[in-house]
Amino acid sequence: MPNFMLLTGATGLLGQYLLRDLLDRGTDVAVVVRPSRTADARARIEAIMARQDRLAGRYLRRPVVLPGDLSAQGLGLGPEDRRWIGRSCRSVLHNAASLSFTSGGPRTEEPWKGNVGGTTNLVELACELGIPTFHHVSTAYVCGLRTGRILESDGACGQEFGNDYEASKLEAEGIVRSAGFPEPPTVLRPAIIVGDSLTSYTSTFHGFYTPLRVMAALLPSMAGLPPIPEALWMAALGLTGTEAKNLVPVDWVSRIATHVVTNPRLHGDTYHLTPAHRVPVREIAEVTKQSIVAKLARQYQDRSAEPLASTTGNLPDYLANSFRDQMATYTAYWRDDPEFDTANTSAAAGHLPCPVVDAGMLRRLCDFALDANFGWPRPTVSVPSFDVERDLPAVRTDRGTGLRSHDATAAECHVCLEVSGPGGGTWSLDAAGSHPRLGLPEGSDARVRLSIHTLDEIRRGIISASEAFRHGRLVVFSANGRTPDLVSAVQKIATSTEVPPS
Repeated sequence: MPNFMLLTGATGLLGQYLLRDLLDRGTDVAVVVRPSRTADARARIEAIMARQDRLAGRYLRRPVVLPGDLSAQGLGLGPEDRRWIGRSCRSVLHNAASLSFTSGGPRTEEPWKGNVGGTTNLVELACELGIPTFHHVSTAYVCGLRTGRILESDGACGQEFGNDYEASKLEAEGIVRSAGFPEPPTVLRPAIIVGDSLTSYTSTFHGFYTPLRVMAALLPSMAGLPPIPEALWMAALGLTGTEAKNLVPVDWVSRIATHVVTNPRLHGDTYHLTPAHRVPVREIAEVTKQSIVAKLARQYQDRSAEPLASTTGNLPDYLANSFRDQMATYTAYWRDDPEFDTANTSAAAGHLPCPVVDAGMLRRLCDFALDANFGWPRPTVSVPSFDVERDLPAVRTDRGTGLRSHDATAAECHVCLEVSGPGGGTWSLDAAGSHPRLGLPEGSDARVRLSIHTLDEIRRGIISASEAFRHGRLVVFSANGRTPDLVSAVQKIATSTEVPPS
């Protein structure tokens, strides 16, 4: 029986890492993704996976992509998608979330729309389709404005909240816990997620990055002026300088989450994904200023722009006031953090300690954000030169994802075909008859794995499927002696269409 994990929020920062780590661990993953204004759902996921390919130095497996929208009832999925999820998915990892701090309006707007409405829609779908296992990514800050030691078992206890985001995430937790799943849900509560501990990569520039982003926006007005001092940084946020924050690198959060959700014995608990050592807000302010000063110095060197003046002197009122106004929304966010208990996390993943976020890492994180211009303009989504779904001969199913011939039935499609690399994906292969078929995996009892590069070489006649199998470039997992048939099926699929010129 297929055992796919249905992942939401795969295009967000944490979602990108969860997708990579789950696939790398051998988990079969399906993702619900909303098309953007410039790319369809599959192209968005392909852009993420192509970056992971480059970092890993190898082609990675691809997930099944299901176009949908969490804000729509039933996630906006068609009947074919729903049937496939019901047959194939045995668990959900709900990672999608709105990071808006305040709605400024009714609960039909963000963050309520995504965090409460989206969770409600997903929970209803999971219950309707009989998916027994539900994992939910929340936040450690559902504790609101509480102080002291916060236990992993703590939930709603009449606390006040610093913003709508915190309140909406606690309400979402309640929806998941009260849904009546056959198995108790798992709740993961990370602290403030920052970029990768090694590469500093991030695609999300909220929270920790906000003061830096506001300062960077003021850079054109700051030439020849002193930088924004730490005292103003603190005053704009109502801080004294004694506060400290819980910052956690995204790669570590993903490692812990992947470890928990892929180990059934760890399911059903609540986990604080928080660090052992908090970061002083004064240190964050100092590093932020250093990074801004260095940025303007580089601009001065490269374009003969006027650099920042010395670090002494007074900032003009109009700049100081502008900084205060833009930071006002985040005042509660930068309050002193409480102490988060991590008994469950330590017991489950004590062998995976959180990297220490020190001044050196903070500086690298800030420099990355500035060099990346906070993710703008967004990178264009490239189209693979060879795409399995687009370029191999077959007829689309009703759902529009995956391929299948006219007479294929669910019962016939029972061999999982995994093509890694750009333009690849996960489908099903039917080796019966003279015309092998493609479609979504349904009841797979065997697997065929190869890279998009190998499949393209077979398609172009550079190598045969048999040769690829003998050289380990085409791998078959089958316990019923059908390996020759499956290798032959790949050959038929790859060579049954006219190959365009290189």
